[in-house]
Amino acid sequence: MMKFEKEIKFLIISLAVSAILILIGVLSRDLGVIGNSIILSTLVIVGPQIFFRHQKHKYLKEMETRFPTFLRDVVETIRSGMPFHQSVILNSNIDYGKLSIHVKKMAHQLSWAIPFDKAINYFSQRVKESKKLSSGLRTIRESFKSGGDVISTLESVADSMTIVEESEKERKSLLSQYVILMYAISFMFIGIVVAINKLMIPIFQVAAESQAGAFGMGGMGLSLTNPCSQTIGFGYMICQGFDVISNALGIGSVFEEKNIGAYYVSLFFLMSVIVSFCSGIVAGQISENSMVAGIKHSIVMVSAVVGSFYILVYLKLLGV
Repeated sequence: MMKFEKEIKFLIISLAVSAILILIGVLSRDLGVIGNSIILSTLVIVGPQIFFRHQKHKYLKEMETRFPTFLRDVVETIRSGMPFHQSVILNSNIDYGKLSIHVKKMAHQLSWAIPFDKAINYFSQRVKESKKLSSGLRTIRESFKSGGDVISTLESVADSMTIVEESEKERKSLLSQYVILMYAISFMFIGIVVAINKLMIPIFQVAAESQAGAFGMGGMGLSLTNPCSQTIGFGYMICQGFDVISNALGIGSVFEEKNIGAYYVSLFFLMSVIVSFCSGIVAGQISENSMVAGIKHSIVMVSAVVGSFYILVYLKLLGV
C-alpha cells in the first residue's frame, strides 16, 4: 500500500511539473519552446512510471526465484517431524530476499492461530501480480484443503517453478544472439547514415552543380535542397523540432537555406533514435518476454546513438 501511495505521489508531482513546463512553453509563444516543453513534460511523466515498473518487475522476479528454495526448506523441516505451521514459522527466520517479508507475515498469522488455508490465501493476494507465485500458492492451498499429500505438492510446485525458471534462462541464453542483433541494427543504421552523408549526398550535389552549369540557374535538373528553408504551416512546426535537434548538435539552424546539412543530420538523428528505441523494446521482448524490461535496452541504445552522433559531428563525418 505504501509503495502504491508513493507511486501516486510521484505521479501527482510529475503531472504538476509537466503542467508548469507546458504553461511556460505556451506563455513563451515560441513553437520551439512549446515543443521542448511538451517533450520534457512527457519525460517527466513517463520516466518515473517506467522506473517503478522496472523495479516491480525485478521485485517479482526475485520472489519467483526464491520461492522454490523456501518450499524445499519447509519440506525438509516437515520430514524431520515438525508440524506444517511450525515449519513455516521456523523457516521465516531464513533470508529469502524480497520474499522474506511475505514469509514472515504468513508466519505471524500462523502464530496467531489463523488457519493455514487463510494465511496462504492472504499470501497469494499479496503477490497476485506474479502469476507463477499465485498459481503455486493456489495449488498448495487446494491440496491442503482436500487433505492431499502436502509434501508431494510442495515438492511438485518447487520443481515445476525451478524447471520454468531454468527454461526461461535457457531461452534467454539462446535468444541473446538476437538481442545482440538488435544492438547491431542500431549501429548499422548509423553506419548507413554516415555512408549516405559522405557518399550519396555529395554525388547529388555534384550532379546538381553540373546540371546548373549546363542548363543555367533556372534548370530543372537533379538538386538537393533544404525543405525547411521555405516551409510554412504544419511543416514549419516539424522543422522547429529539427531545429532544436540541429542546434543541440551544434550544427546551426535548419532554417538557413545554405545549411542543408543541419536538416539532413537532424532527420537522420531522429530516424536513428526511433530505430534504436524500437530495437530496444524488441530486445526486451525477445530476451525477457517483457516490454518493460525492453525499456532499459532502449535507454542504452538511444544513449549510444545520441553519443555517436555528437562524436560523428565533431569528427565531421556527419553534415553536408
